[in-house]
Amino acid sequence: MSATTPVRGQRRAALVAVAAEMFARKPYDEIYISDIAKEAGVAHGLLFYHFKDKRGLYLEVLELMAAEIGALYERRPGEDTNPLWLRGVVRRQIEYRRDHVHTSMAIMRSGGQDPEVDEVIERTRRSGVCFLAKLLGLTGDPDPLLRIAMRGSMGAVDEMTMDWLSHGLDMPLDHLVELAYVTLLAILGSVCTADPRVTAAVAELKPVG
Repeated sequence: MSATTPVRGQRRAALVAVAAEMFARKPYDEIYISDIAKEAGVAHGLLFYHFKDKRGLYLEVLELMAAEIGALYERRPGEDTNPLWLRGVVRRQIEYRRDHVHTSMAIMRSGGQDPEVDEVIERTRRSGVCFLAKLLGLTGDPDPLLRIAMRGSMGAVDEMTMDWLSHGLDMPLDHLVELAYVTLLAILGSVCTADPRVTAAVAELKPVG
């Protein structure tokens, strides 16, 4: 059993990767298990064996996306300052959603329809808030105003990206990144916090001039 488990895990991961690519290209309702099986070059039964149904496979795809989105918040080479780090994260978030357009649109529009899907999506949103807390140097729970502002600022980036995606990418990527960056800072900067470290951290992120 120990000899076959890695192979089985690799096969499962490969099927999820194929499905993720398909769900990124086309809406959920336009994809069938037979399509995924054909793309992966496997029998239908293998997909049912691993995932039970299309929804089960879709949940696995969302789990994969949640992990990939979480990795977007990691500091990359060259992001030596917090402004560069934040700009990098904003750009990576937008680019990721552009490259996974249908899955991203479904995620950003969903809510209240499937508890398991909602739980995965909520984790991706919390990871964004955790990133901002780290960026601002928070060591404990933020006060309600700051907590809501952090959540809202990341939500604003998502909403702007959704509008851009739904209108055929009708703005240059660099312009959208800049708009999302200054909007995020405007929301964070509107909060009066008693913690001078947070105030200084937000001020550091503001563009010069």
